[in-house]
Amino acid sequence: MANIEGKARVTTRPTKRSPEEYRSAVLDMLGLSSPYEHAITQVRTDVVIERPAAAGDVDTYFPRIGELPRSTSPGEDAAVEGLVQRLWQASEAVDQDLIIEDWAPEAPLDRTVGRYRWAWWPVLLGALIIGSILVIMSFRSIPAGQATELRADWSTAALQVQAMVPDAREAAATITDPAVALTDLTTARNSLIAFDGNVGALERLVSQPFPTPPPLASGDAFDALKGPQSDLLTATEVATGIEARLSDAITYRNLLEQSFVLPVLPIAADEVTRTDLGQQLAVAVSSTRERVRQLPIGPAFDTHRASAQALLTRLETWQASYLDALRLSDIDAATALKIEITDRINLLRSSIRDPLALVAVSVDGDLDHLDALLAGAMADLVITE
Repeated sequence: MANIEGKARVTTRPTKRSPEEYRSAVLDMLGLSSPYEHAITQVRTDVVIERPAAAGDVDTYFPRIGELPRSTSPGEDAAVEGLVQRLWQASEAVDQDLIIEDWAPEAPLDRTVGRYRWAWWPVLLGALIIGSILVIMSFRSIPAGQATELRADWSTAALQVQAMVPDAREAAATITDPAVALTDLTTARNSLIAFDGNVGALERLVSQPFPTPPPLASGDAFDALKGPQSDLLTATEVATGIEARLSDAITYRNLLEQSFVLPVLPIAADEVTRTDLGQQLAVAVSSTRERVRQLPIGPAFDTHRASAQALLTRLETWQASYLDALRLSDIDAATALKIEITDRINLLRSSIRDPLALVAVSVDGDLDHLDALLAGAMADLVITE
């Protein structure tokens, strides 16, 4: 109704009317305002309302308010004229901006809307508090879960090392037994390799730093693991020392076995034989010098290694005396020199039992210590779960 064809736009608001006046207009339209006005609802034959021209498909049957006549037809009474005039006044176009600018809800409506709006704040605040609590609880549970995973991983790795302790004992007994030939050390060497692999896996797990707890989370779960971590790190150091000493024992035995290997020593020889023998002795001395230099160093081997170095020094001067005795055909001197060097070599080889015995004693004690450390650490890991 706001746009009326052929009319200028009204820029001022009509006079405000009370609800009683609008209600009276509606009653007048329905013919219910008074017995007198009710009479206009009777059938009239003297009033002709012409059908307005159609403005479109949707207006074919129903005229718009702008197409209705403003005044009554001739013969209409004052009641009908007043009714039409009030309806027109109620439907006049007004400035929409003025309506929006001046409009305000009644006080009861404003209080209702306000109560509805403020009713959401407790819900939002409660949801925020509950969400914050859930996030904090989630953060606080992260270190505990990580600590549980660490305990499980450490326990598994420690158990694998502990299961290898009996095999390590057997390997140590074989390696430190001088009566066992070097060719029979294959099984012991394989056991030692497997033992070292498990120890390395445990060391890599335990030596990793603890994860950083998230904000608002406690690190007490990680603090409880520091005791077992210290024991397991000590255990890996002890196990590494065991493996190193047993490996040194194998290396020492191999190098000594390849050292001081002399050709056949005759007590008489012609010039051709002496020349060939001199070359063989030179190669043997050079090879022995290189292998003695590579002998492992350690408390268990120091004394025996010093004896090997002393024998090497004697061998370097001995070969010249021996070749001179052969050149001079001095059988007694050649025989004495042969017996001397042979006895000293045999004594050095047989005395290897001493450093091997020292290795066996130290390894056996360290294996006991290792077993105790692993058992204690695994017990602490189970208790802290």
